Amino acid sequence: MLSFEQRKLIAQLERDMKELGLTVDYSEMAAHNCIVFEAEGYNRIVVWLLNDCFLSLNLSNDPQFAKVAPKVLYIANKFMENYRKIDMEVSEDGD
Repeated sequence: MLSFEQRKLIAQLERDMKELGLTVDYSEMAAHNCIVFEAEGYNRIVVWLLNDCFLSLNLSNDPQFAKVAPKVLYIANKFMENYRKIDMEVSEDGD
């Protein structure tokens, strides 16, 4: 179960990624605990919310995506840093 702060952070990540032209897919959230972002069908960024939060990437050499890729990765990295902090706080409160 995600805390309010975690859900708020995920919602902000979705808004930021959509602003950059990516689509969001939550269909794997329940089964695999991840959020999938895609652009142009070839560029796929998966944010895994388990095991300390990490990314997996499938990127093409699409010049259009190359323009936003650094910002996408920066946003995803900041999300992971903040998610880890919240996750640690939630874990400590649960002990």
